[in-house]
Order: sequence, then C-alpha cells, then structure tokens
Amino acid sequence: MKNLKYITLFLLSWNLGFAQNVLSTSDAVDLLLQKNYGINIARNNVKIAENNTSKELNGYLPTVGANAGVNASIGGTTQTFGEAFAQPGNNTINVTNAFQWGGNAAVQANYTLLDRTRDYTLDQLKEELTLTDLQLRQTMELNILQLFSAYYQLAQLSENLKVQERTFEISQQRKTRAEYRFEYGQGSKLDVLNAEVDIQRDSVTLLNLKQQIANVRRNINVIIGQEVDTDFVVDTALEYDPTLNLPQLIEQAKANNVQLLAIDQNIKIRAYDLQILDATRKPTLNANASYSFSFSDLPDAGFTTFQNNRGLGVGVTLGWNIFDGGIRKMRKQNVDIALQNQAFQRNQLEAEIIRDLTSAWESYQNALFILGVEENNIATAQANFERTEEFFKSGRLTSVEFRQAQLNLLNAERSYNNAKYNAKLLEVQLLQLSGGILE
Repeated sequence: MKNLKYITLFLLSWNLGFAQNVLSTSDAVDLLLQKNYGINIARNNVKIAENNTSKELNGYLPTVGANAGVNASIGGTTQTFGEAFAQPGNNTINVTNAFQWGGNAAVQANYTLLDRTRDYTLDQLKEELTLTDLQLRQTMELNILQLFSAYYQLAQLSENLKVQERTFEISQQRKTRAEYRFEYGQGSKLDVLNAEVDIQRDSVTLLNLKQQIANVRRNINVIIGQEVDTDFVVDTALEYDPTLNLPQLIEQAKANNVQLLAIDQNIKIRAYDLQILDATRKPTLNANASYSFSFSDLPDAGFTTFQNNRGLGVGVTLGWNIFDGGIRKMRKQNVDIALQNQAFQRNQLEAEIIRDLTSAWESYQNALFILGVEENNIATAQANFERTEEFFKSGRLTSVEFRQAQLNLLNAERSYNNAKYNAKLLEVQLLQLSGGILE
C-alpha cells in the first residue's frame, strides 16, 4: 500500500512539471533553420564558396609590391695600376679600414592581361558555389526529416501517455472497488492483490513512457538549437495531403530531388576541366612596370665616392606552352572517363530514387489502410470494454476478464496512435524524396 501511494504521488508530481507551451511544426522548422548547428556550418561554407568566386582571389586585379634595403661594409683594398694609368713614382693605392654603405628601393606592379585558364577556373568556382547552395539545401532537408521524425515520435508517445494514464486511473478505480467489495464480504482478497499488481505494472509503463518523452524532447531541443532542458509540448493534430499521387511525385523527384540536382551540378563542374585543359593551349599575356632607386657611398680613395641609379621600367611577357609532352591529352582522357562514370552514377541514383519513392508510396497507402482498420478496432474495443465494465460492476465477470478487456482497449488505442504517426512520417519521406519537403 505504501508503495502504491508513493508511485501515485510521484506520477502526479511529474504531471505538474509538464510544460504548457505548444511547439508547432512550423515553429520547430523556423527554429531549426535559424539555430541548427549543421545548417549554420553549411551556410558558412556557402560564404566561403562566395569568397572563392571573387576576382580578388582569382588574380583579376593588379598586384603591387615594394622592397627596400641598406647595406654597409668595412675593409681594405690594394690596387696596382699598369704603366699607362699609374702616376709617376706611384702605381699602387692601398686603402685600409675603409667604410662604405649603400641602399636600394623599388616598386613593382604586375597585371595579367590575358589568361583563359583563369577565366574558366572562375566559371568553375561559380558552379561550385551553386553546388554548395545545394549542399546547404540537402543539409536543411535531412535535418527537417530528422526533426519531423523526432517530433512525431514525441507526439505518438504523448498520445500513448494519455491512453496509459486513463488505464492507470481505471486500474485505481478497480482496486478501490475490489477493496470495498472485500470489506463488505462480497469479494476476495485475491481480487485486491490482482488489482495492486496491475496498478504496479501500469505505473511502471507510465514511468517508462514519461522517461522516453523526456529523452525525445531533449533530442528535439538539440536538433532545433534550443537549451537541452527547454520544456514544451507538441501539437498532436494531424492532416494528410489528399493530393499526393505517385506519378506526380516521380516527376517532381526527377526535377527537384536535391541528390539528383547535386550530381548534375558535379557533372557541370567536371565538364569545366575540359575547357581549362583546352585553355592551357592558349597564350598568356602579362604586363609589369617598376621604378627603382639605388645609391652607394664609397671610400674617398676610390675612383668614385658616390653613385646612384634610378629609373622606370615597363615590360610585357607573352607565354605559350606549345607542347607539353602529351600531358594534356592524357588528362583529357581521364576527365572524359570521369564524366562517363558520373553519368552512370546519375542514372543509378535516379533509378534508386524512383524505387524508394515507389516503395514509400506503397507503404504509405498500406499505412493509411491500416489506420482505417485500427480506427474501427478502437470502436470495437471501446464497446467491448464498456460492456465488460457493466458486467464487472454487477459481479457477472471476474477481475481477470475485466483486465483483459482493459488491455484490449489499451492495445487498440496504441496501435491506432502508432498507425497514425507512421502514416504521417511516410508522407514526410515522400515529400523529401520528391524534393518538396522545404515547401
């Protein structure tokens, strides 16, 4: 008896801790798109890809550099002149501990006037930016699918919790009735003990359900970027899209499935390798300009004691790789083979997506049919339970028979909840495969 009172009080205190704010699917998706860590990482990757397409990063602007330096030395020299240059009586000059120093400075600018390889590389980087956008979209879709899976799991557990709570209340009422009947000599102690055992079983199931709900709620909080212990309840109302049909979903998948779009984009990117290879056959043209200045301060004993140079220089350089030993030819063959492989992969992926769509569609139709059957089962189990309860109250049925009717109703309601959310999850999978989940 003490254990039962403790369990009842514990369950009631847990109920009081439930949050009342409802997190709708649209609000959950909004939070996901704003705060999900994986999505924000993918957004940053898009920013990096955008920077990679800038002209500054691809050598379209001139470069300017400057350098300067000084040098100094101390030492000696001995110079002996020939007769034609020597002074009378002295044909040798000897300098010791002579100090000399000098400096230089230059500014140089370079600019690439023509480079088709650079142009095609930039175009390829722009296509890679489009691919990065598709990867961001794919990350969003996968996270939304994960969110809906956890959201509807929580909704299913919440519905099952309500069913289990009603079962727990019925078990408590049955125990109270069994105690009254035993006190007045109309029942046995065995009925009271059976009722207590069933209450303990129901309470354990109730505690397990609440623990599962807490775990799934924490999982959702991590997915949508909230604090892990944020409390909320989910909306358990469901609607199914009656306009879905398989042929339309297949056509939408061929046009919008993000995996197909990504592999098409990869093929487009790889095709630029052929243009880049072809561009290496063409000349490049570079221009440069510079201004330089230098000076030297020399010992007095030399021919010159000071010297400086200064001037402006300009130049144009034409480069042309006329023959590269067959490297381009072999690289082109490799690119052609890689493009062929990607075409094979694309065809295989499309076949797999159509297969998955068809399988998911058939499972969805079966789930909707099962949902209708389970709904009828609930009505039958409810009617059976109500009739059994009347017989039990009048003493015409045993507690074991009443418990069986109670379990039949419990299982029917659970099966209905499971079928309801299973059908909804299959509908979400159909939308994801067809490329429409973000809509």
